[in-house]
Amino acid sequence: MASLFHGALIEMLPEEYAEYLHLSQLHPYTQHLEYRDGIWYWVICTLNEEAAKIIILDTLMHQEKFKIKNRNMEVCIQQKKYEELSNKELLEHFYAVSDDRYFQIHFLTPTAFKQKGRYVFYPDLRCIFQSLMKKYDAAVKEDIMVDEETLEQLCENAQIVKYDLKSVNFPLESVRIPSFIGKITIKMNGTQTMANFAKMLFEFGTYSGVGIKTSIGMGCIKLLERRER
Repeated sequence: MASLFHGALIEMLPEEYAEYLHLSQLHPYTQHLEYRDGIWYWVICTLNEEAAKIIILDTLMHQEKFKIKNRNMEVCIQQKKYEELSNKELLEHFYAVSDDRYFQIHFLTPTAFKQKGRYVFYPDLRCIFQSLMKKYDAAVKEDIMVDEETLEQLCENAQIVKYDLKSVNFPLESVRIPSFIGKITIKMNGTQTMANFAKMLFEFGTYSGVGIKTSIGMGCIKLLERRER
C-alpha cells in the first residue's frame, strides 16, 4: 500500500511542485506505513525547509481525509503529529562526547540498493554509507559528504557483528523488487570521531531512509543503540 499512498500524496501537492519531485533523482522526502499496536501510521519525513513547508505544513496538515483511487478507498486521518530536527541539532550529536561503537540498525521496510544495473538485496556496508552520504548532500544541497576517502575509511572501520535478516520482495505495479528486512549490529573500529560520524549518518538515515525508492516506502531504518563488551 505504501506506493499507493505515495500516489495519493503526489495528487495532493501543487502541480508545479509535484512535477519538480517527479523530475528530481534524489527526493527531499520519504514516506512509509507502519502498523503498531493495532494502529496504522503514515510517516512522512521531509529533508529541507521547502519540502517541509509545501508537503507537510501547507498540504498534509490541512487534510482530514483522502482517497486511494486504485482501491476505491477513502482514508480518514484520526490524528496528526509534527516534529522537527534541525541540521544544527544533528551535527551536535557528532560533536557530543560519546563512546558508542556498536549500532543496531533495524531495516523496518524492504530495503535494497542498485549497483551497475543490478539489485543488491543484502546490507552491503559500502552501499549503506554511500547512500546515506548522498542523501545528506542532497538534503543540505552541498557536496560535503560524498568523499571517496571518507567512504573508504568508514568501510574499513565498520564490520557487521550480528544480523537477523530475511529476504522479501517489494511489489511495485507489475514488478517485485528483491529486498531485505531485519536487524544488523555494526561495530565501528578506528577513532571515536569516525564512530561519531557513522552514528550521525545513521541518525540522519532514520529520516532519509537508505537505498532505493525511499519515497514509495522502501528503506526505512530505525537506530537502536546498544553496547557490547
